[in-house]
Amino acid sequence: MHPDHQPFSIVNTNSNSAIIYIHGIMGSPTEFRQLVENSDLSHTNYKALLLPGHGVGGKDFIKSGPVDWQAHVNKEIDYHFHNNEKIILIGHSLGGLLALQAASDFNIAGIVLINTAMRTRMSVQQILLSLKVLFSSQNSKDPIVSTYRNSFGVGLHDWWTVPAWSLKLLDVLEVAKQTEKVLPLIKTRVKIFQSMKDETVNPISAEILKRGLVNSSVQLTYLNNSMHAYFDQKDLQLITEGIEELVNHRVVKSSN
Repeated sequence: MHPDHQPFSIVNTNSNSAIIYIHGIMGSPTEFRQLVENSDLSHTNYKALLLPGHGVGGKDFIKSGPVDWQAHVNKEIDYHFHNNEKIILIGHSLGGLLALQAASDFNIAGIVLINTAMRTRMSVQQILLSLKVLFSSQNSKDPIVSTYRNSFGVGLHDWWTVPAWSLKLLDVLEVAKQTEKVLPLIKTRVKIFQSMKDETVNPISAEILKRGLVNSSVQLTYLNNSMHAYFDQKDLQLITEGIEELVNHRVVKSSN
């Protein structure tokens, strides 16, 4: 397992705002480090979560499910509300679904959704990439393969559990159905980022979100050069600027 497959925090005792990052299915907090390194939010607290069943082996992964994932996210948000007036959620793929469901229960200041899995798809590209990530040399210099491998949050030492992993992907579809029902209940600012070359999430997901979030202020940005978990530098900059704008908007507004 990659050593960064653990939750991590950056604490600023002078801040009253916090960003909570929620990774996708079979992902890890590693995904968030690139966003942290590209952002200038020195006045903000950060927390990158590790969902139950992740950061360990396949046996633990297949025992986890939607109830466990959502309970963990809600528990972390509830904890951070004691010390922060403003909570910003960033969710990637499944993490976006969990963020939206949490926002129907908590007074969230803003949400950043990255390739949120309202609708998924199976593609030859996805299958070939998965095979490369799982079986290519650890020394591969392919930046896409390296990025996916570094963020892959389930260990392969109990590889015989791999066939059962597909059941967890079905769980994501069920979470998406439940999330679609609560979209009208969410009342906050939402920034949606969707990769047009996403091999896992159908880009139509972004439009479904935009239509459903009828009581939120929504901004949708398409990323033309990025994949599901790999972002080129221009698109990554768009995401980080969106995060900064969302957090700074709330900071300025709260001081007036």
